[in-house]
Amino acid sequence: MSDHERHLCDTCLRDEYDEFAHDCIHKSIDQNNVWLEKYKINDWPRWDYSLEEATLTFSQKGVCQIQAIGSVQGSSWEWSWGNKNLPDSCKTRMHEVRRFGEEKQWPTLTTLFLDNDSEYFGWELASVSVHILNGIAVYRCPDSDTLGYFMYLVILSAQFVN
Repeated sequence: MSDHERHLCDTCLRDEYDEFAHDCIHKSIDQNNVWLEKYKINDWPRWDYSLEEATLTFSQKGVCQIQAIGSVQGSSWEWSWGNKNLPDSCKTRMHEVRRFGEEKQWPTLTTLFLDNDSEYFGWELASVSVHILNGIAVYRCPDSDTLGYFMYLVILSAQFVN
């Protein structure tokens, strides 16, 4: 904890987080729309991500530097910062999100496993993460082998070739 102790009740902390997350979601929607339009993301016939290289590639014409935010499977969310199955290269900056949560005393950002109680929960956490990491967009990748599994990524930078 910082030198400035926070003394808020649990309800006040939750309300504070909810307001912050709500603002991040709206900013993220705007950022994603710009990114999708600028790079014509929905027009690319395929994409691949490499967690080892921390990249998201669109049809070998565009490369984005990424960080894995976390994953959803069914009703469970897992933050990447604590997922030992992910390579360190794809989560090197995610400690910043956890540290921010610790400073604010927001359990949503500091609890490794959370209940995924809505279809938008992953997007909420991605929106908060992209804001904290000063990213340009978020992306959700399904796993073709595991039904209902999605990896959320923060796009830190993008470079596309015409």
